[in-house]
Amino acid sequence: MREVEQSDISYSTDKNLCSVFVGVCKSQELFEQYWEKDYDLLWDDCIGFEMGVDFGINTYDEDFAVMVLQKGLTDQIDELVKDAEVFDVDALKRMYPDGLDRQYNAIVVLDRMAYDGNVREVDNEEFGYFRFLGVFDSF
Repeated sequence: MREVEQSDISYSTDKNLCSVFVGVCKSQELFEQYWEKDYDLLWDDCIGFEMGVDFGINTYDEDFAVMVLQKGLTDQIDELVKDAEVFDVDALKRMYPDGLDRQYNAIVVLDRMAYDGNVREVDNEEFGYFRFLGVFDSF
């Protein structure tokens, strides 16, 4: 795990908003390692997970997060968000009426977080390609 000091920006919110990321990851094991928290680093005021290092997010609340790796790649929103439908999927469909720009197999929904999109996409050599789609209303 890379040691990167936490930034002074917090994206947490009590509002019913969530930040949605999609990606292409090679395996379930790598996907889990990408968002798994390292509490020792958090206690040392470092960013506590690899995805956070990539996107500049200090931490997230596990009770309000959904991470799903689908078996196959798809550019169809309904297929990708299956088992992660905790936000306004129709708003995402309005943004991408013809499907997503490329095929993905991973979706990460960080609820109660309004990420500013400072980093839009990451091509991480170890974990894969990930992209921030936007902030949406959550249920």
